[in-house]
Amino acid sequence: MAYSSNQSSGYGKRPMWQWILIYVVVGGLIYWAIAYFGAAKKGGSLYGGSSAKPSASQTSTVPAASNTVTIADSNYSPATLTVKVGDTVTWVNQDSVSHTATASDNSFGTGMLSPGQSGTVTFSKAGTFVYHCQIHPSMTGTIIVQ
Repeated sequence: MAYSSNQSSGYGKRPMWQWILIYVVVGGLIYWAIAYFGAAKKGGSLYGGSSAKPSASQTSTVPAASNTVTIADSNYSPATLTVKVGDTVTWVNQDSVSHTATASDNSFGTGMLSPGQSGTVTFSKAGTFVYHCQIHPSMTGTIIVQ
């Protein structure tokens, strides 16, 4: 006796609610990706405003200070910088993508630095401050304030 079935196996027999769910999920992912990468490319944030703390500022000019950390090739240079209490450190993004310099304890942050931008932080207390890029967490550096 031959086996027969009225049901077809394949992709064409999904109930309508499953197709709607698939379109909503895929559409949402595409919308999120466009919004996220569009905001990152413009140096903004999806959540409005800047993630910089009040003691940080962003500029497009590069100061001639010795307390400068250059961001290039997804690295901070120098990776460790020693400064005095009250000194200002400037991070200059010379890379082709956006970066941040954010303290691991969230005590400071430059906000999103687009290529060519710089951000500054003034250190008012002594200590060792480890920081990283929020976009590229493998990028790390240290500021030692004496």
